[in-house]
Amino acid sequence: DTETIGTAGGTLTAGPHTLVIPPGALKQPTKITMSVRTDRGEVNAVHFEPEGLQFERSAALTMSYANCDLLGRLLPKRIAYTTDALDVITYLLSFDNLWGKRVTGKLDHFSDYVVAW
Repeated sequence: DTETIGTAGGTLTAGPHTLVIPPGALKQPTKITMSVRTDRGEVNAVHFEPEGLQFERSAALTMSYANCDLLGRLLPKRIAYTTDALDVITYLLSFDNLWGKRVTGKLDHFSDYVVAW
């Protein structure tokens, strides 16, 4: 999904994943692309462009893990910022909605993100 998001904020969706950009997060209208990384096999991963875009206010990324077989795994899920090789750089402050099988994290810049536990 590619959208031009302005200073009023907006929402992008790619597959079952959603990015909400709040008002004031961008200083000017910006063309943003959000895509599901299908080259990652069984991993739920998204990619954003323009690479390295910084927000003035944190955006909220919600990623679904409904397609994962997590029977018996009650470990909280988090969103991880990763390298292209899927090495975790850091974890985002995340909230795991076990019943909805979605995890939401705050992000301040664009790169690659995955669901992790």
